[in-house]
Amino acid sequence: MPRIERRSVLLCDMSALTANYAAVRACLPSAAPPPICVLKANAYGHGAAAIAAALYAVGARQFAVSEIDEALPLAELLPGAEILVLGYTPPEAAPYAAERDIVLTVPDEEIAKSFSRRLCGRRLKIHLKLNSGMNRTGFLLTPEAFDGSIDAILRVAATEGLCPTGIYSHMATADEGFCPTTARQLSRFRAAVAALARRGVALPAHLSASAGIALGGLGFPRTRVGLALFGYSPSPTATVPGLRPVAKLRTAIGQILDLPPGETVGYGATYCTRGRERVGVLSLGYADGLPRSATGAHVRVGGARVPLIGRISMDAATVLLPTPLGESAPHTATVFGEEQNDLYELAEVSGTIPYEILSRLGPRIDRKYFYEGHYRDSDPP
Repeated sequence: MPRIERRSVLLCDMSALTANYAAVRACLPSAAPPPICVLKANAYGHGAAAIAAALYAVGARQFAVSEIDEALPLAELLPGAEILVLGYTPPEAAPYAAERDIVLTVPDEEIAKSFSRRLCGRRLKIHLKLNSGMNRTGFLLTPEAFDGSIDAILRVAATEGLCPTGIYSHMATADEGFCPTTARQLSRFRAAVAALARRGVALPAHLSASAGIALGGLGFPRTRVGLALFGYSPSPTATVPGLRPVAKLRTAIGQILDLPPGETVGYGATYCTRGRERVGVLSLGYADGLPRSATGAHVRVGGARVPLIGRISMDAATVLLPTPLGESAPHTATVFGEEQNDLYELAEVSGTIPYEILSRLGPRIDRKYFYEGHYRDSDPP
């Protein structure tokens, strides 16, 4: 059977991606190493293989993902690159990571021991995760726990088979600027890095993600970058200049309905036509990642911004089209990506953040990549 185009497509401009990478690097000190490119959740919904290949082609050599299953295919695709797994890894996966030179995160001593027991003579690169105050994972750095955590980290560094190559933490409020919580986390992290260095464990440290980059890297030259790669700053107070949206999400308009006054639209009959109205049915729903709470946000049809009306369904959504439509009926709608504000508005109306919308874009959406004047399907060039 010939390949059939799907109802919705994410159109990714790879020149915007590489320009965003350059914009991030321009925010860092000239002597700083290139940032670690965070490609978890299928590169924030954009397609990890193609995104990774494009960044690798312009010099990126350090990447991060959330889990080992995301790391393994990238290890095959990116020779010589360092791939860090930020999240939990089952201990039985440690030998596979060691064989492929994948770097695993160690957040406590028990995980370190579990990795070591399964390595059978192999060497596993690890990054040590410090809990500076976000309180998700990592060696706890509260005043009461600080000395015990430093001692535990020193034991981990001496554990058979483990080779520490980095140390990091996550910031809870970097997107709010340099606030008291950020200051406290930064103080704890600096103290831990310094204490370990004094006792012989001096490791490259990274603390900043996209929000921290906007704060100058918080004093550590190595950084991580995720959302900013795809064209969006984390918040109005943590902006990276010069970013361009990488992706446009387009979907087919499956049907246009001319409705008289008093007709309801969608589940729950929450929208009722006030006069003669023209309604377009979009081929995209919450199963594809369009939030069910997105009603009231605007999408683009032709040159017009039109509102989503009624409830978002699993497979469809509806928009109020202008009357008249113009010379020809529209066939597609652009949900976001023409301008940065499209995604910000969609997230705000939906009561969420751009990260969630991008990372939840589903597999029923095609990914196409624009390279030097033409689009390709999801395979990298």
